[in-house]
Amino acid sequence: MANQNQPANPAAVVPAATLHLGRYQADIDAKIQEFNAKNFTQGFWNKEASLWVQDAQAQQNLRSFMGWLRVAETMLEAVPEIEQFVQEVKQAGFKHVVVMGMGGSTMAPIVFKSSFEQTPNGLPMSVLDTTDPGTVRQIEESVPLADTLFIVASKSGTTAEPLAFGDYFYDRVRQLKGDKVGENFVAITDPGSKFVEQATHEGYRRIFLNFAEVGGRFSALSYFGLVPAALYGINIREVLERSVAMMQACGSNGNVEHNPGLELGVALGVLAQQGRDKLTLIVPQSLSDLGLWLEQLIAESTGKEGKGILPVAGEPAGEPALYGHDRVFVYVGYRNQPDAENRQKLERLEQAGHPVITILMNDPLDLGQEFFRWEVATAVASAVLEINPFDQPNVQESKTATDRLMKVVQEQGKLPQTEEPKVQENGVTYYTQVSGGNAAELLTAFFGQAKAGDFLNIQAYLTETPALNESLQQLRAQVQQQHHIATTSGYGPRFLHSTGQYHKGGPDTGLFVQFTVDHPQDLQLPGRSYTFGTFKNAQAQGDLEALQNYNRRTLRVHLGNDAEQGLRTVLAALGAGK
Repeated sequence: MANQNQPANPAAVVPAATLHLGRYQADIDAKIQEFNAKNFTQGFWNKEASLWVQDAQAQQNLRSFMGWLRVAETMLEAVPEIEQFVQEVKQAGFKHVVVMGMGGSTMAPIVFKSSFEQTPNGLPMSVLDTTDPGTVRQIEESVPLADTLFIVASKSGTTAEPLAFGDYFYDRVRQLKGDKVGENFVAITDPGSKFVEQATHEGYRRIFLNFAEVGGRFSALSYFGLVPAALYGINIREVLERSVAMMQACGSNGNVEHNPGLELGVALGVLAQQGRDKLTLIVPQSLSDLGLWLEQLIAESTGKEGKGILPVAGEPAGEPALYGHDRVFVYVGYRNQPDAENRQKLERLEQAGHPVITILMNDPLDLGQEFFRWEVATAVASAVLEINPFDQPNVQESKTATDRLMKVVQEQGKLPQTEEPKVQENGVTYYTQVSGGNAAELLTAFFGQAKAGDFLNIQAYLTETPALNESLQQLRAQVQQQHHIATTSGYGPRFLHSTGQYHKGGPDTGLFVQFTVDHPQDLQLPGRSYTFGTFKNAQAQGDLEALQNYNRRTLRVHLGNDAEQGLRTVLAALGAGK
């Protein structure tokens, strides 16, 4: 991998996107001409909300979340402050960093961590973005608690999960360091949030105040993304300088002949309007987590009012016969890495008439400008679809249902049982509206509802392991081969702050399979009457209720106390039902 601290090559600062759009090219060109004729780029940078929506209140709300447009320039001024903080942390003897948050607070750190090699200049980093007790325990046992810096990242300062993570590890570190516990904690939050008061009271080492006008999924180039990146040893100045080059290419300093963000966004918007609404991301292994960030950005921004673009990440590239006519393929990779197998498959997909877009970066330091390109493209695609890209009206529904269920837990000591199982077989329990005499029949009936243009969404409320990842991929492959529909997969509750908006607010084309499991080795939350496992179960149940309120097609599969064995049992039943 390229040395991430080398200066940029000025001649290759902004990688071009290659768009092979086939029969859609004329309509996309016409839309670009239409946008250029009304000076869209200039209006975009002037935050003219009428480019998206016409309601006055919605316009005011929209303008208030466009601070991300110039945040890279602002953050360049903050680089010395961040670098000085990193040196202070190292001199204090810290040996590890744990970033704790949900959604936009953690997606960029995950991508930075997996896309850059660890260097001697940086500290090892873990990211916690799940209430799963097994994962919390894994992190607790894998880091030197007394010498670990914990970053609690929450834009609103009220998000339940990061506050729970912070309380849990604050209690653990206090048992080791007593009154000096606060030295191990850092907050990243918005000015005026309640969390500022708590972090101050608890003696946090540092509180980074982000920007209220930068929404979570547009915050990669703010303190949320850059403080963890700098601690990990990444040259954030170079990341930002390249990001500013992309800003300028997208018209930040005045009119440009070719705006890469506009051209990509118009293409995605027009393709979605014409039924190509499954944005299928193909990447080399070194960029495997980029899909997590893109999933939230695109799904949460566009998935509303029955419209939207569904990002499909983690599906291995297949042959053209596997796919319906609802796909657009995007390849993001590196100029100097051949990745021959993926590129050959993409050529065949293009020859078969599928739209294919290719973006080749120079090295991982280009990630910042790709973050910005995609932020602009997502906002532009939303303008094509005539929706507000900066709100998330349906995300709150799962939170509200979870809060209600947690009140029941506090009053009655357990979650209410709301559904009767349809099938119980080999230690696995199935809950759904369709019927079947056994698991194989029930699965056949459930997936038999799939139509052209539908998608499968797997919601795994499980402790992530390599074996589970492999089984989930097998499930995706089996469904894709049998029904030729797009497949997506996410670990809960992470996706509630990401693609969950699309699941409820987007088109009614999803088949939702939720996996839950017992928590025999649960963890008690300090100062609360419940455990991480109960909290997670409430999130799963709350989201399922929210989906059912929209009459979505749902199947909950409870795997008992052995998730890996239970999932293998489900795969066998699915195979038997062919």
